[in-house]
Amino acid sequence: MTKNSTSQELVDNIRTLCGDEIAGNFVSMMNQVNQPRFSAIKNTFRDSTSVFILACANSNMLYKDLREDGLKLGIASVETFSRRIYEMRRAGLIYTESMHNKGPGRPKLRLRFNPNAFKEMFNVDPSTMLSGGQTEESKVVI
Repeated sequence: MTKNSTSQELVDNIRTLCGDEIAGNFVSMMNQVNQPRFSAIKNTFRDSTSVFILACANSNMLYKDLREDGLKLGIASVETFSRRIYEMRRAGLIYTESMHNKGPGRPKLRLRFNPNAFKEMFNVDPSTMLSGGQTEESKVVI
C-alpha cells in the first residue's frame, strides 16, 4: 500500500510540475511496462526514471528542463539522467534534436520519442501507451 501512495504522490508531483500530458503519459507507460510482455526488456528501461524520460521525450521537452524537473521531483541525479538518456539513445528509443541559440553558448537539446523503434523493439503500438488525456483518478501501478 505504501508503494501505491508513494507512486501516486509522484504522479501528482509530475502533474503539478510538468503538466497533465506528461503525467498522463507517465501513468500509461508505467502501467504498460510493468506487464509481463515487457519482462524481457532491460530493467533500466522499466523504472520510473526511464519512463519519466520517455514521457518527457514524447512531449518534446528540452533536456535541461527534464533534468531540472527530475531533480526537483527527486527521481534521479544528473548523472543518472545522463547515463539513462545515453542508453536510450543507443537503443534508439529516443533521439536528441539540437536547438541552436541566437548568440554564444551551447545549443539546447530537445528530446524526441522514437515511436518506430519502440514498436520494433517491443512489438507494441506506442499510441496505445501514450494518452495525454488521463483523468485525475488515474492510478499508476508500480
